[in-house]
Amino acid sequence: MKGFTLVELVVVIAVMAVLVAISAPRFANGDIFETRGDAGLLSSTIRYAQKTAVAQRKNVFVLHTEANPDVVRLCFDLACNQAVINPETAGAYVFTSAKNVDIRAQNASLGFDALGRAVPDAASSYTVTNRKNNAQSVIINVEANTGYIH
Repeated sequence: MKGFTLVELVVVIAVMAVLVAISAPRFANGDIFETRGDAGLLSSTIRYAQKTAVAQRKNVFVLHTEANPDVVRLCFDLACNQAVINPETAGAYVFTSAKNVDIRAQNASLGFDALGRAVPDAASSYTVTNRKNNAQSVIINVEANTGYIH
């Protein structure tokens, strides 16, 4: 008769249990998902600002302050007297990152003109970083002239 003995099966199960115990915390850690998810949402928010500027034929600004590093607002002016409306909530368009994610902007008042170009005409970037693990960060770049976001 061919097959496995009880001892062999117990050893294989024990080895599998050790492997699962070692690798499970690595997969259960959601920090990288938070960081990448917020980076994707921020990138979408910036693209929405650019498309709104083109559609409305007005400058739209992506406002971010170091005092409140987890909030980004879309407004038609730098003072944010007139906010861009979020079509989902019918309120002001405000992006708030997850509690463990910080956003740092190279240009705190990046804008887009009616042709979708960056205002001021300079390259800008946003760095999305996880507070728990600073090694996990994603950079979103906005090109000068074209306003290309990547």
